[in-house]
Amino acid sequence: MSETSIEKAKEKAAEKVLEYLHGVEVIGIGTGSTILKVIEKMSREGDIFKQKLYLASSYDTMIKLSKLGFRVIPSFFTGVKPEIYVDGADEVDGNLNLVKGRGAALFMEKILAYFSEKTFFLVDYTKLVDILGSKKPIPVEVVPYAASYVYEELEKMKLNPRVRYAGKGKDGPVITDLGNIIIDLYVKVSDPSSLELQLKNIPGIVETGLFVNLADKVIVGYPNRVEVLTR
Repeated sequence: MSETSIEKAKEKAAEKVLEYLHGVEVIGIGTGSTILKVIEKMSREGDIFKQKLYLASSYDTMIKLSKLGFRVIPSFFTGVKPEIYVDGADEVDGNLNLVKGRGAALFMEKILAYFSEKTFFLVDYTKLVDILGSKKPIPVEVVPYAASYVYEELEKMKLNPRVRYAGKGKDGPVITDLGNIIIDLYVKVSDPSSLELQLKNIPGIVETGLFVNLADKVIVGYPNRVEVLTR
């Protein structure tokens, strides 16, 4: 597996999803490298996509869309919901449950995914796994006020928590668009529904990167083909 083949796979998935967006007026857009390819492809199509309305899952996506001339609207107090939500994923299991959140936008992403009429997730073939947590950690978004308590609770549950720290340009932990921190759980998840419920019952955890029963379609890109998986 090479970077070139993975990039080709992402391109294939991004091209495929555009087929589903032509007759849609309100589109929810996720965050990440694969979604950036979707945005670039829509921009090259011209006014056909720029006349639609977009709800963004992060400030980063909002800025990218706005700079390219797309019509971005806020979700709060408008009552507008996406007809289709398009996003990437970090892992996908055989039941089309997902792990998301490497871009630290999981809370806003899940809001848009839940309230959309349909959800389409794009991945390259390396993101397919038998068990979630096999390749990537499971992120949880935590209110800073409760961080130490939550961390201790996650340790008791033997979920191997680690606070995610920022990279270049900022010292300290990653801060989400909503002012929270991310704690990554390094654990394999055979029952994502059960773990999701356990985590959401801990005060201070506002959302998890487990996207259970939220994918209508998963578009899997390969270097020379695309496979569309339906739940």
